[in-house]
Amino acid sequence: MDIIFTVWFAVLGAIMGSFLGCMGYRIPNKIKTTYPSSFCSSCKKSLKWYMNIPIISYIVQGGRCVYCKEKIGFIYFICEVLGALMFSLNYILFKFNIEFFIATILTCTLIVTIVSDFEYYYISDRVLVLSVIGLILTYLIFDSSTVIMKIVIGVILFGVMFAIKVFGNIIFKRESLGDGDIKLMGVIGLALGFLNSFVALFIASVIGLIFSFITIKRNKEGIIPFGPFIIIGALIVLYFSNIIDSFIFNLF
Repeated sequence: MDIIFTVWFAVLGAIMGSFLGCMGYRIPNKIKTTYPSSFCSSCKKSLKWYMNIPIISYIVQGGRCVYCKEKIGFIYFICEVLGALMFSLNYILFKFNIEFFIATILTCTLIVTIVSDFEYYYISDRVLVLSVIGLILTYLIFDSSTVIMKIVIGVILFGVMFAIKVFGNIIFKRESLGDGDIKLMGVIGLALGFLNSFVALFIASVIGLIFSFITIKRNKEGIIPFGPFIIIGALIVLYFSNIIDSFIFNLF
C-alpha cells in the first residue's frame, strides 16, 4: 500500500508542479488562472493536452515548443520533477500526520515562488494568503489548541523581519530585504514556530550565499531571489525536526 501511495503522490506532485509552475508565470504577468488555456510564452499558441503531460512532454519535445521550436524554460521542468519528488517524499517521511500537510503546503508555496521569484523577483500575496489559510486549517484539524500561538508567532516573525529590513536599509543605504521575503517569514513562523524559523532562516542564508557565489558573474545587480531559499530552509528544518529540536533543547 505504501508503494501505491508513494507512486500516486509522485504523479499528483508532477501535475501540481506543472500547474503551480504555470501560476508562478501567470500571477506576476497578470494573466488569469483559468483563461487562456495553456499556451507557449513565445508564440502564444494554445497547447494540446498531450503537449502538457508533466515531465514526459518536456522530454519528448526536447524542451522546445512544438510550434515555434523555442526553448521552454527549464525551470518549469524542475517544478514538475520537484513536485513529484517532494510530494512522494512528504508521504514517505510523514504519512498523513500534521507534518505531511505542513510540508505539502510549503512545497506548493516553494514551487510557485521558484518561478515567480527567480524569474520576476516577485512573491505573490495571493499565494502567501492561501498558504496561511491552509496552515491554519491544518492546525484547526490536527492541533487546534496551538492555532492562536502559531498565529502570534507568525506576526512576531513578520515584525522582527520588518525591523531587520529597516535597520538594513539604514546601514546599507539600499533595499536590504524584499517585502515578499518579510511576509514569507511570517508564514514560516506560523508553520515552524519561533526558534525553528530562525534555524530555517540561517539555513536559507547559507544556501543563498552559496548560490550568490555561483551566479555572481551572471547576476551583476547583486539581487538574490531569497524567497525560495527561505522555504527550502523551512522544509529542511521540517524534514530533520527530530535532530534540530533535540539540538535546540540541549542548547537552551
